[in-house]
Amino acid sequence: MTSPTSDASPANAEPAAYLDMPPERRATAKAHAALLAKTADRIARELPFSADVDDFRRVLVEEAKS
Repeated sequence: MTSPTSDASPANAEPAAYLDMPPERRATAKAHAALLAKTADRIARELPFSADVDDFRRVLVEEAKS
């Protein structure tokens, strides 16, 4: 068995490569996902340690509406 190269790792693969979409739409989707990840990270860091998943979800939805 050969060892996989770094290019073959799932982390380096194009997300949802099986979806047929124009490059500009894929770029927009990737930018949107990055924005969501950044917002989720910020909320997770700002919430107190006592917060649970429902608190996280509530704040994330409030952020999305504003």
